[in-house]
Amino acid sequence: MKKEVARKSPVGQLKLREAMLSFKYRQFRNPLERMAHVVNDGAVRMVDAYNSKKFCKIRIKRAVKAARQGRLVPKIGRPAVVIGVKEQIIENIVNDQKPENTPDVKVSAPVAYDYIKRHLELNASKQKIVVVNRLAVSCQQVLKPWHDILNGLHQNNSYNNALIFNVDESSLRVPDSSNRNVVHPAKAKPGFAKSAARMANSTLIAAVAADGQSLPSVILWPSLKLPDDLKPLQSTNLEIWPNKCGWMESSTFRKYALTILLPSIKERRQRMSLDESHCLLQSDSHISRADPTIWREFKKENVDVVTFVPHSTHICQPLDLGVFDVLKSELSSQYEAPSSSSSAAKRTALVEALQQSIHSALSPSVIKRAFKSSGVLKDSSGPVLMKLPLSSTYPLSSHKNRFDFYGKEITEEKVLNEWDDYLRKKSEMENEKENISDEENDETMNFTKKLKR
Repeated sequence: MKKEVARKSPVGQLKLREAMLSFKYRQFRNPLERMAHVVNDGAVRMVDAYNSKKFCKIRIKRAVKAARQGRLVPKIGRPAVVIGVKEQIIENIVNDQKPENTPDVKVSAPVAYDYIKRHLELNASKQKIVVVNRLAVSCQQVLKPWHDILNGLHQNNSYNNALIFNVDESSLRVPDSSNRNVVHPAKAKPGFAKSAARMANSTLIAAVAADGQSLPSVILWPSLKLPDDLKPLQSTNLEIWPNKCGWMESSTFRKYALTILLPSIKERRQRMSLDESHCLLQSDSHISRADPTIWREFKKENVDVVTFVPHSTHICQPLDLGVFDVLKSELSSQYEAPSSSSSAAKRTALVEALQQSIHSALSPSVIKRAFKSSGVLKDSSGPVLMKLPLSSTYPLSSHKNRFDFYGKEITEEKVLNEWDDYLRKKSEMENEKENISDEENDETMNFTKKLKR
């Protein structure tokens, strides 16, 4: 005898539609999971869900069963099961209670995803790849003293945001080719794809202010004279300097700091009628900055200069946290490798990509957001430090045979005097070595002459 099937009820279908659109069940983005919870809560009958014809009966039946068990409801309706050993493996990983001398066991992505869905206090995200030197300084123990120096300067001088600056440089090298997957018969091998020669490195020197504005920038181009293709890029806010290698050097930084950066800071301060106000400049600890005569000029103009702790710019430097990320992203998307491998064709393609890329990277919104997230503004270091562990298990990198100007206020008179003493003693030691070497050479020559006689 056949079982009597309930007929389609207009009232039941109306209730189902209202429940599926209600705020209570809208949190379930998967429509099948939403329907399963509507049925489980008794808002509609199972037969009304069947008669809606939105999903087949077996999928609805599986979804309802999974919802009753408190498990994830996939699109097919079959409940994902995490039981026994796999469940215990995940719990040990989460609670950091892995038994000793047990092998590492990996669970599949669906198993881990189901476990996370059932534990609302957990979430999954990709790990960032960071070199060991950066991991060593990524802790409160290393960065808090530097933030204390910065906060002390903020309290003493009450810097205007328009007079807080950051200077750094970034490579403009763009890859000319990318890896591609080729579909081909199993017995054949894919052919070769032509690729242009790798572009020589060029560098952008940029300086930005916390109010969202940028100071004049410079591109270091690896040539003896400026190519005509690059001249369209030049403007009042962007200069191009021919440079043998295309990298930042001590002489190049000195020229930029004293002929562009410092005059621009002074001009901005005069324009704001803040001639007596102190300015704050933050710079990394690159070897090109190791010249105290530069910073004495900044000190004369009431510009306080603080260097970042080495390898910490990915946490503290505004240019690294926003501006250069946007620059490299835009440059990669805007640059189209030319069909010709000639230097002129590559320069033309780079000029076209740079115009939009630099404009986007130095936009006020990007600069302001970068300063806000870096923790270098007044009373903003707390959230940055709280995200870091108290200490690190990795050893700090050492900088031997160099003056320690890292993570300090390098325009402080005490630091400048110690720096001068260090350089004087180093110069005297080098002269002594040269004198000793000359004496040894003279003795060798005299001895050789005697042998010849």
